[in-house]
Amino acid sequence: MRTHDPDQQSLPGIDSSPVTYLSPSALERYRHCPRLYRFLYLDGMWNRVRMRGTQAFGTTIHAVLREFFRLPVGRRSLDRLLELFDRSWVREGYRNKEERQRERERGSEALRAWYKRADITAVPFATELDLQAGWGDVVLKGRLDRIDADPGGGLVVVDYKTARRPVSQEAADADEALTIYAALTERRLHRPVTRLVLDYVIAGARVQTTRTPAVLEERLGKVLETAARLRGDTDFTPRTGPWCSWCDLLGACPDGQQEISGQQAQLDS
Repeated sequence: MRTHDPDQQSLPGIDSSPVTYLSPSALERYRHCPRLYRFLYLDGMWNRVRMRGTQAFGTTIHAVLREFFRLPVGRRSLDRLLELFDRSWVREGYRNKEERQRERERGSEALRAWYKRADITAVPFATELDLQAGWGDVVLKGRLDRIDADPGGGLVVVDYKTARRPVSQEAADADEALTIYAALTERRLHRPVTRLVLDYVIAGARVQTTRTPAVLEERLGKVLETAARLRGDTDFTPRTGPWCSWCDLLGACPDGQQEISGQQAQLDS
């Protein structure tokens, strides 16, 4: 039986379905390596993908902030935030107990700093909201961390990040996931998105960007162009490189194995 990523509602096989469901992560994986996309979204090889510490850490922080902003404002204390952190902590994925403890301390310190600088009185329009909408034979999907109401009647999309460093303004302006989130929000909630915010919880920074109607249409068009290439792809040619060495699905990919063997041969020569 095939399995699939919870971000996907259906296996987007090239001929198995008249509609292809795509999330930002699916598109990112396809661009990174079409063969990896095929392994995961067509062949359902998710059971071979290991959870890593960075994923466990990010899952924890997202769960904490989701539950924190669902509390009444009067109950949003620092103690409550740290209690949610302890309750939400994901233990799996770390290489050893030392790394697990180090990351747990780092997360606690980062949340203390975040609490001091964040607007903890904000009452979100929605938290962790799943949206999807169709554009022809492509259905885009996204899970939005938080949506706030803008005083002017629009909406503000907030995306939590747990990277150690924030991206540049240029990278935020070009961020494909934010484009998809803006398009989904406007299509499904029927209100304009006035701002898109990358909240770097750990790095202690917020990067804001916008998508004017013209820019959103242009960027969304590029997303759909990629989706069209994916739907027409019958080869899913792998994109090999040094990254193959840490791919969980290397054992199923002869091209990747050859790439790694070639790299090792160069080191041995």
